[in-house]
Amino acid sequence: MHSLINENLVCLDLKSTNKKDLLSEMANILEKNQCITNKEDYLKDVWARENLDSTGFEDGIAIPHAKSTTVIKPAVVVGIHRTGIDYGADDGELSNIFFMLASPDSGDNHHIEVLAQISSKIIEDGFLDSLRNAKTEQEIVRLLTGSDEIAQQTIEHPTSTEQKPPSQWKQTMSRLKQHLLFGTSHMIPFIVAGGVLLSLSVMISGKGAVPETGVLKDIATMGIAGLTLFTAVLGGYIAYSIADKPGLAPGMIGSWIAVQHYNTGFLGAIVVGFLAGFVVQQLKRIKFPDSMASLGSIFIYPLIGTLITCSIVMWVIGEPIAGMMAAMNHWLASMAGSGKVMLGAILGGMTAFDMGGPINKVATLFAQTQVDTQPWLMGGVGIAICVPPLGMALATFLSPKRYKKDEREAGKAAAIMGMIGITEGAIPFAAADPIRVIPAIVVGGMVGNIVGFMFNVINHAPWGGWIVLPVVDGKIGYVIGTIAGAVTTALIVNLLKKPVTEDDTQEEDSSPIESISEEGVAQVLAITACPSGVAHTFLAAKSLEKAAAKMGVKIKVETQGANGIVNRITPKDIANAEFVIFAHDVAIKDPQRFTGMRIVDTHTKHAMNDPINLLKSNIQNAKTEPVTA
Repeated sequence: MHSLINENLVCLDLKSTNKKDLLSEMANILEKNQCITNKEDYLKDVWARENLDSTGFEDGIAIPHAKSTTVIKPAVVVGIHRTGIDYGADDGELSNIFFMLASPDSGDNHHIEVLAQISSKIIEDGFLDSLRNAKTEQEIVRLLTGSDEIAQQTIEHPTSTEQKPPSQWKQTMSRLKQHLLFGTSHMIPFIVAGGVLLSLSVMISGKGAVPETGVLKDIATMGIAGLTLFTAVLGGYIAYSIADKPGLAPGMIGSWIAVQHYNTGFLGAIVVGFLAGFVVQQLKRIKFPDSMASLGSIFIYPLIGTLITCSIVMWVIGEPIAGMMAAMNHWLASMAGSGKVMLGAILGGMTAFDMGGPINKVATLFAQTQVDTQPWLMGGVGIAICVPPLGMALATFLSPKRYKKDEREAGKAAAIMGMIGITEGAIPFAAADPIRVIPAIVVGGMVGNIVGFMFNVINHAPWGGWIVLPVVDGKIGYVIGTIAGAVTTALIVNLLKKPVTEDDTQEEDSSPIESISEEGVAQVLAITACPSGVAHTFLAAKSLEKAAAKMGVKIKVETQGANGIVNRITPKDIANAEFVIFAHDVAIKDPQRFTGMRIVDTHTKHAMNDPINLLKSNIQNAKTEPVTA
């Protein structure tokens, strides 16, 4: 109950005079608190339940409830009616205490568990009289939860000091971004494998064209397959993120038609992915008898979803998107001189700015998805990807007195990460000193990208760093661009930073980092996941583990990365832990495991930049807000 109710979900004086108006009045509270997306659809599900049998009981209690696809997060609205209404209770008496339950239509028995908890409360001696006599919303919450603290929503936002729920617009944009990044995370292996294989076959042939015979032709065919499939994978997994498995076929088939028949490119795949996901999501609102439920997921939703999505692509949006894509490619192909300088500055600055974050992903995705048509874009962006970590590594080498001992060690790791194209190697420096580091790496990224464009560097691999040099045309320009960007970053940051004092160089804490894999021993659980499934995923995990070790807290971290789920959290872990942290930039896999558990939802950057406060604040909250089963 702690995670399902707060004072905003309590009404001490319901005004309705009949059952229909009362249900609408309570549903308004759910909608106002952003627990449901559509009040009318939710009420249809509530009335469907009421038509089976009235939820009015003896002693003036009524518990209207429904499982509904419109429920965003589970919640309980508590209402008191001072005079009572005729709700249709079995004993014929008026009802004056109402509990409205909103549960997601996720196939679990969450609503049954909540009903059981409410039932156990209302049979306690004096409990109903205490509810009726309550003077404040806080008193209702305390009676139901047994805590003086006002319980938070199921998903908390620890970065907000006032615990205000984000606006509907921000919630929508956040969900759209997660769907997009989920799609790109599944797409990247296809364009990396395809791009590198095709480039290697061309490079080894020495003819500057796709080989037409022999083993090299076969390798080129493999590469072309990867570069052909990635758009279908992108659209398919965007739809999968929105509508689960029924969205996969409409997303992939629709994207394939858009790209192959209308030449819409990656832009069309993204649009079709969202279209397919939302189409199937709406189809899933159609209720089937229990005997046909499984048929809906594997037959009806994919079939009808594919038909609708492909029809819209063919007869409505295919040609307009193709026109937009053609215009963009024409604009890119026509750029020269100052035009390339401006574009290089924009892409380079974006790539370096948040070191693998959303802004970086926009710039790199723009170049990666056109590696087969405009490979010169990756020529500059590939340089900008590796400049931040290489620049900071060079800075610690040129002026070690300006950095603490752990930063100098981080510089060595950053050098390696930069060489293999992992921008996140600069994050430890940016987290410690963002005012000086971020401007330096942004300028360095801009310089490196512009140099790459001016030297007409062509990178056939959708990746960065020197690891891709074998498939780069214009290797000298690529190396010069990297050095120019790294030197720029190093000089600027060292000019801005002051030497650290002797005290600053002392090692802060030598506590060993405890990475727990045993079941049922962790006090805190965490899941980390980022779009690429590489750097942010594991940097966030290490930051949380290191902070927990300093605090003497046992934490078990599950990583959902490029190599799948590692150190999986088990039911025994969930039963014994106080709360779980979701540090993620893409959708978490299997989140239903944590239904009923206190969840802290944040981004990987928060876990990397401020792990101690993230743990400390939520451990304190957990002590005053016990976890319910």
